[in-house]
Amino acid sequence: MNDTSGDISMCEQAGELIKQGYHLLKTRNYAEARQLFEKGLAADPGNVSLLTGTAETARLQKEFKSALRYYRQALEHDPEHILALRGLGDALRGLHQFESAIASWKKILDLKGEDDVYLLTRIADCYKALGKGEDSKLYYMKTISLNKHNRFALIGLADLYHKQGEDSLAIEYYEKGLASGVTLIKILTIVGNLYYRLGHYEKARVYYEKTLEQDPENTYALYGMGNYYRWKSDYHRAVQVWEKVTVKHAGTVNMMARLGDAYRNIGQYDDAERAYNTNLAEGYHKFSLAGMIKLYALQGRIVEACQRYDELLRNEKEEDKNIYSEVGELLVKRKEIGLARQFFLHVQERQSQCPAVCRIIEEKIRHLDKS
Repeated sequence: MNDTSGDISMCEQAGELIKQGYHLLKTRNYAEARQLFEKGLAADPGNVSLLTGTAETARLQKEFKSALRYYRQALEHDPEHILALRGLGDALRGLHQFESAIASWKKILDLKGEDDVYLLTRIADCYKALGKGEDSKLYYMKTISLNKHNRFALIGLADLYHKQGEDSLAIEYYEKGLASGVTLIKILTIVGNLYYRLGHYEKARVYYEKTLEQDPENTYALYGMGNYYRWKSDYHRAVQVWEKVTVKHAGTVNMMARLGDAYRNIGQYDDAERAYNTNLAEGYHKFSLAGMIKLYALQGRIVEACQRYDELLRNEKEEDKNIYSEVGELLVKRKEIGLARQFFLHVQERQSQCPAVCRIIEEKIRHLDKS
C-alpha cells in the first residue's frame, strides 16, 4: 500500500492557506494574503485555488499585469474556472483591454446562462467605453429585465443616453437610478443641467436645490441656480449665487461674463467691469467684450465703446448684428439719441465692406432721425 499521508497533509495545508488567504482578502489585508498564497504556491504550484487567490490579491492591489499571469495559469489547469474567468475580465478592464475583458465574461455567460447582472453590467460598461452604444444598451437592458431596480444599469444607461445627446431618456433613467438608491450628488446636478437645457427651468431648480441642501458650496449647483435666476431676470439673486462661487474658485469664463451682465443690469457698473475684465485680462472672450461695449455705452463712454467694438471685429469673422442692435436699443431707452447715432455711424464706417450690415444701420439711423 502506498503511503498517502504526505499528500493528505499537503492538501490540508493548502486548504488552510487558501481559507486564511481569502479571509485576509475580505478584510483587505492584501499584503498578508499574498504572502500566504505565494507560500502555498511554492509547495503546490499547480493549485488552481492558490493561483486564483494570488491573482485576486494582485488585482485588488491594482497590479493588473501580475494578476493576468496568475489568472491565465489557473485557466490552463481549469479553463472553466468561474472565479478566474471573472477576475481575468476585471484585470483586463483595469488595463483598458475592453474587448478581451468582454470575451472573458461572455465565456461565463455561456457556461452559466445570461442571468448574472454583475457580468451583464460589466459588459455593458465596456461596450460603452468602446463607443459601441447599441451593444452597450442591449446589455444594460438585459440587466434591467432581470432587475429593474439595478442602480448600476440604470445609471450606466442614463450616462449612455447623456453621451448620445438623448436628454429626455437620460433624465428618465437618472431619475430611476435616484429612486433606486443612487446617492451620487453629481447625478443631481447632471439632471438639473439636463432639465435646464430642455427649457424646464423650474424642474432644474428643484435639482439644484436638492444638491445645495447636501452641499451648500457645490459650484455646479450654484452656477445652475445663478442661471435660473438669470432666466427669471432676478439679477440680484443671480449675483449673490455666482459670487459664492468666486469665493473659492475663479469661476468659468461664461459665468464671469454672465456675472458682469447681471451687475450691469442692476446698475453696479464698477462690479460689472471687474467681472468682464477678469476674463479679458486672460485674453479675448466674445461675450465679455460684448458686455463691456454695452457697459461703456450705458456709461456714456461712447469712444471706448467704439474702440471695444473695433476689437470685436478684429476677432470675429462675422459679427453678430444683435450686439450693435442691443447697444443702440440700450441708448435709445435712455433717450441718448445722439450717442446711439454716433455709435451706429461708427459701426457703418467699420462695416463699409458689408452691404447687408450697412443697410440695417441706415435703417436704424433713419428711425433715430425720425424720433
